[in-house]
Amino acid sequence: MLFKKMLRDMKEHKMQFVAIFLMSFITLLAFAGIGSEVQGLQDNLNNYYNETNMADAYVLGSNFNKTVVNDFKNLSSTTGIETQFVVKSIADLEDEPTVTLHFLKKNKISKYYPVEGKKINFSDADGIWLDARFAEAKNLTVGDNISVKFNGITLNKTIRGLGYSPDYVYEQPENGLVSDFKYQGFGYLSEKAYPGEDMPHNKLLLTTNATTPDYYHQTRAMLEDKGYDDIINGTSFMPREDSSSDDQIQDEIKQHIVLAVMFPIIFVVVALLILLTTMTRIVNQQRTQIGTLKAIGFENRPLILHYLSYGFYLTLIGSVLGIIVGHNTIPYIFVDTMKSYYTLPCWNPGFNISFIIVALLIVLGSVLCSYFAVASIIREPPSVTLKAKPPKVSKIGFIENTWIWNKMGFNLRWNTRDVNRHKLRTLIALVGVIGCTVLLISAFGMQDGVNDLKTWKYDDINHYETQLVLDDNVSQSQIDSIIKEVNGTPVMTKTIQIEANGIKKMQVLTVHDKSPLITPTDKDRQEIKLPKNGISISEKTAEIYGLKVGDKIKWHLYGNETWISSTVKDIYGDPSVQGITITKECAEKNNISFKPTEIVTAKNVTGNLDGVGSYNSHKDLTNSWDKLSQTANLLIIILVIFAVILAIVVLYSLGLLGFTEVERDMATLKVLGFQLSDLRKLFITQYLGISIVGFIIGVPTGYYVLEAIRSNTDKLYYPTDYSLTTIAISFVITIIVSAIVNLLLANQLKNIDMVEALKKERE
Repeated sequence: MLFKKMLRDMKEHKMQFVAIFLMSFITLLAFAGIGSEVQGLQDNLNNYYNETNMADAYVLGSNFNKTVVNDFKNLSSTTGIETQFVVKSIADLEDEPTVTLHFLKKNKISKYYPVEGKKINFSDADGIWLDARFAEAKNLTVGDNISVKFNGITLNKTIRGLGYSPDYVYEQPENGLVSDFKYQGFGYLSEKAYPGEDMPHNKLLLTTNATTPDYYHQTRAMLEDKGYDDIINGTSFMPREDSSSDDQIQDEIKQHIVLAVMFPIIFVVVALLILLTTMTRIVNQQRTQIGTLKAIGFENRPLILHYLSYGFYLTLIGSVLGIIVGHNTIPYIFVDTMKSYYTLPCWNPGFNISFIIVALLIVLGSVLCSYFAVASIIREPPSVTLKAKPPKVSKIGFIENTWIWNKMGFNLRWNTRDVNRHKLRTLIALVGVIGCTVLLISAFGMQDGVNDLKTWKYDDINHYETQLVLDDNVSQSQIDSIIKEVNGTPVMTKTIQIEANGIKKMQVLTVHDKSPLITPTDKDRQEIKLPKNGISISEKTAEIYGLKVGDKIKWHLYGNETWISSTVKDIYGDPSVQGITITKECAEKNNISFKPTEIVTAKNVTGNLDGVGSYNSHKDLTNSWDKLSQTANLLIIILVIFAVILAIVVLYSLGLLGFTEVERDMATLKVLGFQLSDLRKLFITQYLGISIVGFIIGVPTGYYVLEAIRSNTDKLYYPTDYSLTTIAISFVITIIVSAIVNLLLANQLKNIDMVEALKKERE
């Protein structure tokens, strides 16, 4: 009997119950979908690291002899060690791509992951095991020959296999901002392939059972105790998390987590408020039914369970379906874009217990909302429940005691009193519009940020036409010749480590003198001058470390463990390169030899110059930025879609509920002579007004959401701001959705059954 009653109630209030179902479904669709993508990325990465025994740390130097290697090996916290000789070479292929060669005796740490061909044969002096993605870009297959040149030596090798490496999940770009495998790759070779008898070892791969800070201090203490001063000054310790590969992908994961968390907060609140409103209305309408059931012998417990089941089943089914659909759809939307940046052997979606927890919280919340709606009536005796509920007394609001009330027309007066009578319904509609606005502002604000960064980087800061990336072994005479020929400005960039306020991270040192081709700017994109006798740090670096002008920091170059103590003299803004920028004079005062790594010029240079490894034109760099923004564009599309869905579901379901609540009033107005157009105007005015108020509140709220997204990346810096265009577009979308929904609802007015409507009790 009660089950049939529940089916009848759901049919009568189907739109409200559909809204509750959709809210729970969409919540878990978004949360589990984005969460599955993030968790899958993290799980696949961790599994890959475990399977290949990813190194915990690296020591980079010029040549480590057997004694030094054994001293590292004998540390109690060292669980594994390997040596490699790593050198960049130029392949004899179109575009002269860079191939980073790894000569090795064994490969038990950061193991090469074969996808085609044979495993590495350490007795093979003629073979090379190549980066699979580089091979694909260059149409190379197993059995092909490849010629590479480094340090004046040419090697001709046969490709024995194609594969991946955990050290190259993200490959630091040789050209532009995004890895392009036409221009770069890596290769693994046996040490027997080294062209000489005494191969140096310039890289140590280490695994440890200690934490990164502890292991660093232990290795440092060991080197000091052994008297390896030359090793200390000529090497650098790089933990896995500071490697460009791991650092980049972990930064990507952090940004996606913010979006995964943002969705349930908005949608869960709206879903539960809609359920509370709907259940309260149903229970109030069925007072007489409840009293009759109690009078014929039904206990309180089965009646309470009956009404609790309404929200329980809807949110349970919606949540379960949301998890299933989200897990199996949204992660795959990101796969192609993520594959263009990162290299993993597996891209399966992941699963997290938080999906179940959020679903259980929604179901529990629905049960509590239903209980609050029914508890007070169930506790009443049948004699009281059988009586009709007294109509609400419309209290005189504050505005009705002011002169403003007399200036208001009938439309505004009627809607003001209706809002005052149905505060909860109005609040939910307001929250729904605020949520919609926040999502839209976040989406278009992200787009503003991406577009502004491109303009800031390549119009306001950099004014050169070509960037010439120099070879590692370029001579000073070659550098001077290139500068003279292209009338260029030399720039040096080096990887550094900064320590301040208990934080130690990898950053970038940029060294250049004043030039019309490079204009340093502050965070407001206004030109500034680099200090002559001090360092300038980027806004993002200052934010990460909690620094301000006048603070002290320590830093050192990778490859040199000598720490430099400096005072922050200025803070500059840069969208993509975070760290320290100094002049040549400042570098020399800190005993840093200035050797350019690139030369920038206003000329369009495409020719082959000795000492130049690659050429990046202005167009290449801007195209690279566009590729970098692909993931952001996907997120923007998803946010806009969910924002529109939220607005439609909330406004339509609550509008329909509001329509049933005022149906008797509308019928009365029709009897008094009001035309259908007048009633439509009454109805539409209220929800358009709520939409405008919700939008006004949502605009500043979206700022804080955008700030949370922005602050979760260590790589990019952009001020949290959005343009008037963004606000205008968000407003137009919100109002159009609201107007369409309300026009659909207003058309319900012509279907009012006058007799039945006037029989209804006033609420």
